[in-house]
Amino acid sequence: MPSIRRFKIGRIEITSLLDGDLDSSLDRIPDPADRAAAIHLIEAAGGEKALTMDCNAFLLHLPDGPALIDAGTGTMMTDRLGHLHERLAETGVAPQDIRTIYLTHVHKDHFGGLVDEQGRAMFPNAELVLHEVEAAFWFDTPPEKLPERARATLPLNAKAFGPYEGRIRRVKEGGGAPGIAARLAPGHTPGHTAWIVETGEEPIVAWGDVVHLAALHLARPETAMIYDLDPVTAARTRRAMLQWAAESGAVVAASHLDAPGLGHIEHDNDHYRFLPLAPA
Repeated sequence: MPSIRRFKIGRIEITSLLDGDLDSSLDRIPDPADRAAAIHLIEAAGGEKALTMDCNAFLLHLPDGPALIDAGTGTMMTDRLGHLHERLAETGVAPQDIRTIYLTHVHKDHFGGLVDEQGRAMFPNAELVLHEVEAAFWFDTPPEKLPERARATLPLNAKAFGPYEGRIRRVKEGGGAPGIAARLAPGHTPGHTAWIVETGEEPIVAWGDVVHLAALHLARPETAMIYDLDPVTAARTRRAMLQWAAESGAVVAASHLDAPGLGHIEHDNDHYRFLPLAPA
């Protein structure tokens, strides 16, 4: 499978950048009844492979220059990950060409590639753009008031975002740039964000971690996983985003659906299907 794929959607060109993959587990489903249902779904979808999550970021080729949606893992996770910069080089785009990085949320598999192993900025000319709710949660909340799981990541947050001090822009709901708007999609994190990109045809929705495992969450959107800080809200968001994508005809750009992670959502009775875009 190619590690980069470029698509033309209306007036926008978007390239999927496969950063790598990581393994999940049925143990990440806390509810026994949900776990039992998931066993059958995962087996029907191919077993262990259905528990592997690709990690995609996306390169937007915009009239005023290239922009990224998320930045990969860098050196913060396993050696199966951290390949975004190789993929970016294959497109002919250099890190210094990137002027804007739209972050779906503050987790290391989405921000780790902002810096190298020594903590130096990998995108020297880039502005980071986050929803104000996400930024306030991670950057303004006293550490003792954060959930324990969130507190544990603060040193990595500081390493990644420190070199971009003065170049982090917080936006309100609907903010971003002409043709690119932030839409709150909370639950995974409080300010988890879907970026809506207008194309002149069907919109692109880069929805981050709305769906973790396709075999599970397209069939049972209500299934909670421990990845989400607020599982109840995450499930509600998941159902709403899937329904909106199906009704609007939006092209989904998904972090953890199989590479290239670009396609349409189809609603079928009480579940959904992902229809990948055909290669150009």
